[in-house]
Amino acid sequence: MIEPENIPNYDNNHYAVVDLGSNSFHLLITRLTPGKHGNQVSIVDKVKSKVRLASGLDNNNVLSNEAIKRGLDCLQLLSQHLQSIPVQNIKIVATAALRIASNNDQFIQQANKILPTPIELFSGEQEAQTIYAGVAYTSAHAALQNELTSTADIMKRLVIDIGGASTEIIVGSGVTAKALVSLNIGCVSFRAKYFSDEQLSEANFSQAITAASAQISSVKTQFTNLGWHTTVGSSGTMQALAEILRYRQQPAVITLAFLQEIQKDLMTCQCIDNIAIAGLRDDRCPVLASGLSILIALFTCLNINELQLSHGALREGLLFELLPKNSWLSHIK
Repeated sequence: MIEPENIPNYDNNHYAVVDLGSNSFHLLITRLTPGKHGNQVSIVDKVKSKVRLASGLDNNNVLSNEAIKRGLDCLQLLSQHLQSIPVQNIKIVATAALRIASNNDQFIQQANKILPTPIELFSGEQEAQTIYAGVAYTSAHAALQNELTSTADIMKRLVIDIGGASTEIIVGSGVTAKALVSLNIGCVSFRAKYFSDEQLSEANFSQAITAASAQISSVKTQFTNLGWHTTVGSSGTMQALAEILRYRQQPAVITLAFLQEIQKDLMTCQCIDNIAIAGLRDDRCPVLASGLSILIALFTCLNINELQLSHGALREGLLFELLPKNSWLSHIK
């Protein structure tokens, strides 16, 4: 825990968003500084904790006491960062794990006693819409004053986000999502279902990919009929894969061939504790195989050629909703 004298002091120009995800809890604090072309948004603090809330869900979607404690302990830390920020400048949301949990009120009631403002429990549709907003407003397609160029306005993008307990798929153009869905498939929940023995076997991968494909196939026609020009992704799985490519000094463009290569590399490692891939951080290892399985299913079911990493996602979408409307004119530093 942070000692009281070391708690950062913030003011009315600071804004905070808290994302209580199924894998990690995230805090993002930004500051607004007036500028010639609008307010400059700069990041002043980030806190991330691997709570892995979704791993505490049993077969009846009851969240374990241990998982609840992990989450509440993390919120005790995060709340100290929020003490000096005006409550109207704070937004806190929870996503799939708490959305799914049959006893989510047990966590939320205790959490709201810790936090300065109540948690908003997002539906899958809200989560997908906010992810798309985060991508759109941090994209190079967005021009000053949120007025898109004619080219950007007609360019459609496919956005995918693999979380701990859900995966969001969105097709949109400009700042408008045209179709979206949230599926109950995630890297933490899939690890528990298909890699519970810790083995990186062909059988485990096959079962995970097949299960993900079954759910994605149910919405395939809806999205492929719309079509898209580019595909972007935002999640720890895709960030991990991009980091491997950068380590190799290759463009951070993810393809199906690359995903299949990483699958073979993981199978060579045989078990999760033995994962060793150059450029891969240790903290990415536990849920890489499960996240990779979902991503392979997305590529094959939706016929994705290549994917690039997005600079924005849920937290940036939340921030856009929270900030004064003239504050997105400058890039977040």
